[in-house]
Amino acid sequence: MNTVLRLVPAVRYFKPAALALCVALSCQAQAQTSTVTGIVMNAQGQPVANAKVHVHGRQQYVYTNDKGEFQIQSPADARLHIAAKGYGDEFVTVNQQPLAVTLNSGGLERMTVSASGLHHYDLDMAHPVSVMSGEDLSRHTEATIGETLKTLPGVHSNYYGPVAASPVIRGLDGPRVKLLSNGMDTGDVSRVGPDHAISADAITTEQIEVLRGPATLLYGSGAIGGVVNIVDNRVPRQLRSPQTVVDARFNNVADEKTYALAHDGAIEQFAWHFDGFDRSSNNYEVPEFVNDEGEKLKVLENSALDNQALNLGASWVGSQGLFGVSIGHIDSQYGIPGHHAHDEEHEHEDEAADEHGAESGVYADLKQDRLSYTGELYNPFKGIETLSLSGAYTDYQHIEMDAGLPGTTFKNKSFENRFSAEHSDLLGWHGLVGVHYQHNDYKAFGVEAFTPDAKTSSLALFVLEERTFGEFSAQLGARLERSKHDAGALMLEHSHEEEHGEEEHEEDSGNSFAKFNALSVSAGLVWNFQSGYQWALSVSRSQRAPSAAEIYANGAHIATRSYELGLAYQLDDDGEIGFYNGKMQRETANNIDLGFRKVDGDFTFSYNFFYNQIDDYLYLANTGLGMDDLAAHDELDHEEHAGEAHDEHNHGDFDVYQYQQQDVRMYGAEFAMSYQLDSAQQLSLFADTVRAELKSGGDLPRIPPLKAGVEYQYQAQQWSTVLGATYYARQDKVSAYETETAGYTSFDASLNYYFDVQSGDVTAFLKGTNLSNKLGYVHSSFIKADTPLPGRAITLGITAKF
Repeated sequence: MNTVLRLVPAVRYFKPAALALCVALSCQAQAQTSTVTGIVMNAQGQPVANAKVHVHGRQQYVYTNDKGEFQIQSPADARLHIAAKGYGDEFVTVNQQPLAVTLNSGGLERMTVSASGLHHYDLDMAHPVSVMSGEDLSRHTEATIGETLKTLPGVHSNYYGPVAASPVIRGLDGPRVKLLSNGMDTGDVSRVGPDHAISADAITTEQIEVLRGPATLLYGSGAIGGVVNIVDNRVPRQLRSPQTVVDARFNNVADEKTYALAHDGAIEQFAWHFDGFDRSSNNYEVPEFVNDEGEKLKVLENSALDNQALNLGASWVGSQGLFGVSIGHIDSQYGIPGHHAHDEEHEHEDEAADEHGAESGVYADLKQDRLSYTGELYNPFKGIETLSLSGAYTDYQHIEMDAGLPGTTFKNKSFENRFSAEHSDLLGWHGLVGVHYQHNDYKAFGVEAFTPDAKTSSLALFVLEERTFGEFSAQLGARLERSKHDAGALMLEHSHEEEHGEEEHEEDSGNSFAKFNALSVSAGLVWNFQSGYQWALSVSRSQRAPSAAEIYANGAHIATRSYELGLAYQLDDDGEIGFYNGKMQRETANNIDLGFRKVDGDFTFSYNFFYNQIDDYLYLANTGLGMDDLAAHDELDHEEHAGEAHDEHNHGDFDVYQYQQQDVRMYGAEFAMSYQLDSAQQLSLFADTVRAELKSGGDLPRIPPLKAGVEYQYQAQQWSTVLGATYYARQDKVSAYETETAGYTSFDASLNYYFDVQSGDVTAFLKGTNLSNKLGYVHSSFIKADTPLPGRAITLGITAKF
């Protein structure tokens, strides 16, 4: 009941638009559609199960059953795209009934990328994209999105322990990487600090899409570095036969236990979805290391977690369109590594907390309620193929607990809405135009409230267009965005001594209201110069407005052991903090991306080279000062927080970081190769590297090192195995006050066994990670020296589909 009540305020935002769409659906004339049936087989005449049958240009798709059969609603002249893992895909035109489709083994499976906006396949996009799904996603699934995706080319993890890790794309993270759930912002505060966990989870996800490079056209300036889109069926988009998937796994490195369930079904034109999971673990075991206080440890303190989630969704799906809603609730408690309780006061608090059954140490108590909706109307009038309306309302809160007592509370209420119209060919161009609105109401209070309350809103117009010229496919786009931040009244207090030794206090007030206009444009070209081979080129100019945290931060961020100072302030040589009265600049990224791909046959590969010049790049730079060097810190800040859990003894030596803007160059390469040795064996290689330099000289901080890996797969009829190794090079390109990070190699392996049961399919799996128990540190982590990667981990699990 509380969840429903918290979501009620969102209804007033989308009710008129949803009502209008429903009326249009009910009034539309019957489209020329029909039920298409068919069968998918391989070259030997055997049925191909779980092949994806997708209506080209729409979101509709189904999967074949164990007999290779499918049934889908489709326009009379539609093209169907059929793809399955291990087979080259096929396009067929609906011209007879039933359809018989033959898939040949080898080649890359084309994956529909919903985040592309125009239903592109990953191999048809000018920008590089990676899609993780199916058995591959299940094998890589970890407790965080960052750790799940870190083996993809161009992707790393900023790693705040195994409980909070966000993706780093081509050296960019935080507010430059947009995290989406079915195309809508996740609504959490993971972009504010690396210790804040992403609310989305991979355990009940169908696929995760990673767009590398600027993706600002659809998703705003927060996607200047890339997009991670987590796709599930919580708002059902197709009519599926009833199916239930149960997943259970146990991990020894932290005694982790995870149970997940997802169910989909449909009756006539009504579809429903349900999913939920429960994950719990103790502190993670790590190879023996020495922390910043000289202690030898084999366990990463404050790294336990206890997560639960529940999601319900329902849709009306017809040949004319669809409309659906979903509600979800997340309840999560996760440790915050890097915090220490040294003094007697903390020891007594821990004892008291244990007596009352509360969890000791420092951890976050996270709750999130989310309401999402989607509506689509097909062929409403001449010239328009699809009208689409989607949105989400999120009510997020997490409290950082210290020894069972509340410390700092972070809240965020987010509302987002996107409306678009996809038009049919106009002078040979097919495209999408739309409007995108987002509003965030962020609040923080308590010891670690280093950023003030702030309301942020943005409104944007966007257009995407594409056209085919023989073997060439051109893609153009633009976005005009207006964003503003309002943080209320900003005050600074200064103290100085008068002639007679008396102390005088003065207050300054600063400008808490900031507005930015951002214009982003992009052009791409894909050249299929020979059957199975592609050149891809994209150029873009993308702008990003600073986030509220980057502007207004002013305080000790205990989780990252730093004092953060935003653009709204200036710091003089005497440690005096004042307001900055100059103009804050937008980031402007000029990016060139060149790719070469071979997508057909037993031998496939892709190269991507990129160069990104970012003017007025905004980053946290170490000033070389400590908190004790700040004027008035001892007199004011310590007095204010005297007696609180985080006293001056614990953070008096924090380094002072300030957001600075400088021009930078970022360039690098990504490579992936796969060779099908025979029908059962496959060998894969991958690598990526990025270089990040200040144009004035020097290196950017926390940039991931070179990564390279090799993987061998063997697929038998009843079982399969994967053996792999990933090498992370030493990072010695470091900024001022930053230390180098040693390289390491992780050896991994997995084994799957498939059971054929009468009522469904069952897969038992065994997975081992870091089998050599190698001590490894992540260079992009703020607290790398105190958060080594987990030690040798063995995961045993089972997945059943009924």
